[in-house]
Parts: sequence; C-alpha cells; structure tokens
Amino acid sequence: MITVKQVEELMKISSDKYPIISFYLGIAPVFLAQKKYKTIAKELIRKGTLNLSKFNDEQKKLIEKDSDKILQYIKYEFDEKARGLAIFTSTGLGLWQYYPLPSRIKGRFIIDSDPYTRPLVKFFDENEKYFIAFVDKKKARFFSSYTGIMNEREEFSDEVPGRHKKGGWSQARFQRHIKNQTMKHLNNASDVLYEIYKKEKFDHLILGGPHEALLNFTNILHSSLQKIIVGEVEGSIDDLKSDIYSSAQKIIDNFEKKQSKKYLKTLFDRLGRKHLAVSGLEKTVKMLHQARVHTLIVKEDLILTGYKCSRCETPYTTKIEKCSLCGKKIIKVPDIIDEIIEKTWELNGEVKFIKTSKELDALGSIGALLRW
Repeated sequence: MITVKQVEELMKISSDKYPIISFYLGIAPVFLAQKKYKTIAKELIRKGTLNLSKFNDEQKKLIEKDSDKILQYIKYEFDEKARGLAIFTSTGLGLWQYYPLPSRIKGRFIIDSDPYTRPLVKFFDENEKYFIAFVDKKKARFFSSYTGIMNEREEFSDEVPGRHKKGGWSQARFQRHIKNQTMKHLNNASDVLYEIYKKEKFDHLILGGPHEALLNFTNILHSSLQKIIVGEVEGSIDDLKSDIYSSAQKIIDNFEKKQSKKYLKTLFDRLGRKHLAVSGLEKTVKMLHQARVHTLIVKEDLILTGYKCSRCETPYTTKIEKCSLCGKKIIKVPDIIDEIIEKTWELNGEVKFIKTSKELDALGSIGALLRW
C-alpha cells in the first residue's frame, strides 16, 4: 500500500532524457477468475504505445523494455487480492516501483517526463480513514473503515453489575455503584480509543450505541477525538457487523457530500472578495506561481494540455521562451492539471476533487482558495 510520503517522493522524479511510464490498472472481481485483467493490461499498453513519434530510437527501446517489464509483473507476480495497481518505471533512470491498491482505479498508461501521480492524489482525497466506536454500559466494539472496507478491530467488556438483588446494599447505593462502574468502563473505552488514535491518526470518528451511553462517552472523550466526530448511530452494540457498516456508511456518504458542498460554498463566497479566491485555469496557475494557493478545487475528470518548466516543473497555460522563475526551457505536457496538483502538494496545499458541479463547470472547472 502506497503512502502519501511515497507519492511526494514520486513527484520529485523528472527526466528530459529518459521516458517515465505510469501504469494504472483497476481490477473488477469478475475479471479475476478468467484472468481478464491481463488482457486489459495488454490493451492499455498497446494503445499507450501506438504513437511514439516524439521519442528517439533509444527511448523507444526503453519504452518497449519497460512495457514488457509491466506485463511480466502482472503475469507472474501480481497479488490478486489487490483491487488496483500502480506501477512507475523507467529503465534509464533505474526506476521500478509498484503499489497494489485496496480499491479500483481507472486504467491508464502514460509516458511522460515525470510520474503521473494525479490518480493517487485523488485516491488519498477520496479515501480518508474513518474509525467507528460502539459502546454501551458494559461493552465496546471498535471498527476501522478505509477504501470502503470495514474491519472489526477490537471488542472488550468490563464487569458491571446487573439487576439489584434483595438484601445487602440499598437500591440507591446499588444504582450509584452501577453508575460508577459504567463510567469506569466508558473511561476505559475512551482511553483505549485515544491510544489507537495516537498511533494511527485516523481522520474521522463515528460513534454508536444507546443514547445515554453515547452522551456520556462523548463528554469524556479527549478533545482531539471530539473535534473529529462526524456522526452518531443510535443502536445496539450487539448489532450485526453488516448493519453497523451500513449505518456508518450512510454517515460517511452524507459527510463527504457536505464537505464537497462546503468547499464549493467557500470558493463562491470568497470569489467576490479581494485576494481570497480565484477561478479558472489562468488565474489559478498565476496564484500557484506566487505560492498563494491554500486549497485547489478541481473537477475530478478535468484534463487539459499545457506546459511546464523542464527544471522546477512550474506549470504554464501557454508556451513561453523560458521559465519566469528559474529561466529554464518550457516543455509541453499532456495534462497540466496533474502538474498543478503536484505543485500544490509541493507547496503544502490541499487538493479537493469535485465529482459534479454545474457552478464549478461555469468557472472553468477549477479554482483555488488563497492563503492571503
């Protein structure tokens, strides 16, 4: 599984001399039995190598060698448990990196001067880590959800008395004892949850259980956890995993839709104010040159040809003689949006992909929230 750090390292790789191949493959379960994904991979490579007129003979040989290397990996080494695959290879640079992915990704075969990382940036934007904590007076169940896959992580219980028996303690004293033991259990669950959070740094938290237990549990959670709560599910801790997953997924879907709307609303609200936001390709690139882009907002399927600096990789919408920042030559690129995304990440900005928005389409399908 690839990490954000590894994607950032890929973004630093570039070569004018040696071609770099970026290969992506999505694996539908139905394709596994018949090994159809191998046929799909061959077809992606065939189409991607139809027109190599811009490459010299040496580069063509390297492309052929790297293409064969990809096919050999898929034929003999690919882990069929994966649902996606990303490969970056350049024999000339000594580059060979492959990453099985836990979810499907659109198939691509791209030859360029640097790795095509846009699908991976989108992958991380769409697949944030969720944690689900179900509690009641006696038990706790923890689940994690990532890339649409939910796993039960931990289950434990604490000794809390049941009904009051006649004799011995008074009813009131017994009830106080139960309450104290219940709070002790919830505090224990809270501590365990916080320890997991410190190790894994999941992005969002969903709580579940009976109303009273949820209320008490929320109040004793560490403030870092309270800040990332995105929803609650009132239900029994003994519910089936499938029912818990279904309830949690509804919260996840609603939360992510709200997040997209929130970013769009912020963009539209700020566009009328001085220096707070821009829209359209030209203005977005201009702000990127000034390192002012805080959050890039872009239609997920937007692809436009453009240009970039051969040295510092600064994107340009039109071809100019030399880079305005470092003075090196400008080269053409098949997808300037990929270059904009990479430069935004390089400058520690965020990237948010929008699935559908007529309003964003009207603004050129791209915009940015600015730092200042």
